[in-house]
Amino acid sequence: MRRRRAASAADEQPEPDLPWGRPMLGNGLHLPVTPAMVPEILEQARCLDLPDNEGVFRVDWAGVRTRIPMLPWAPARYAGTTSTRVPVPSDGYRSEAEEYVSLILSLTSSTDTYRVVEAGAGWAPWAVMGIVCAKRLGKQAHGIAVEADATRAGWAMRHAEDNNLTAELLTGSPAELAAALASASTADLRVVQAAVWTESTTLRFPTLDAQDMGGAVNTEVDPNMDYRGANLPHVDVPTVTLAGLLADPAPTDLLHVDVQGMECEVLLPERKLIAQRVRFMTVGTHDRHVEGRLQDAYLREEWALLLESPCRAVFDGVKPTLTGFTTQDGNQVWANSRFRDANPLILRT
Repeated sequence: MRRRRAASAADEQPEPDLPWGRPMLGNGLHLPVTPAMVPEILEQARCLDLPDNEGVFRVDWAGVRTRIPMLPWAPARYAGTTSTRVPVPSDGYRSEAEEYVSLILSLTSSTDTYRVVEAGAGWAPWAVMGIVCAKRLGKQAHGIAVEADATRAGWAMRHAEDNNLTAELLTGSPAELAAALASASTADLRVVQAAVWTESTTLRFPTLDAQDMGGAVNTEVDPNMDYRGANLPHVDVPTVTLAGLLADPAPTDLLHVDVQGMECEVLLPERKLIAQRVRFMTVGTHDRHVEGRLQDAYLREEWALLLESPCRAVFDGVKPTLTGFTTQDGNQVWANSRFRDANPLILRT
């Protein structure tokens, strides 16, 4: 028989005086995105006057040019091609439909400005696409892409230039980067060669080959083993904070985060700041524990989880972290209930 434990002082504390009896999760403003809604949302970014692929680019339905030979994993047959198909379920070289949905939803607002911040940017596909699409809508658009690897930061600069955007590369110490971010810039995109972290400091980051897009800052005791158990040479990289990235008084329409298992370390301490400054947030997730922690935290803060695809893992062998077992990243698309100028497709009537 199961014994009843003795009541403690904590058990005798009264429940919070809430009209509904207990804390609630989520919000009643936004509707989830169903599979049937995805093509309709993606069509809103269609470009009617597509640029030339010049024999080297993949031009997509939204008018964004991607230099295929620059990306080692991209199918070589895509070079010099143009696609008018919306990317459902994926585009075959960049991402799945979920990330496109979040970007396109973030373009709808009551203002004539657009701001995007991409953390863990790689070649900055989302910052560049957001700015390109926003400019086509007549908005004043600018963004920040943060990438710790020098090679990939160079890719981001080239990707911006390939799409006729002005780009500025920021390098230096943590203090120098913080000062640069606080200064004004006329560039469409600022590429910051750094890692996003909770404080301005210096962390270790692996030296990656061109195929490997899975780099993450290393906070473990072993200075050369990454979260997957791979022994890689590491270099010191400066960090920038979300407070510095979101300091612009204008709202950030899209915060895109892909930091390879460090999602909670970066996002949870800054929940209040993100709630004040960010309209939509897309998070690439890299283990199931992270997904649950983010759901619990942000649903309590009255965000809506519009769309998600859980990550997949294969628990083979021995890894130093849960993230190390992940074979397919997940995605979470979030909408902030504090901003009421969302796309009508996701607003409850």
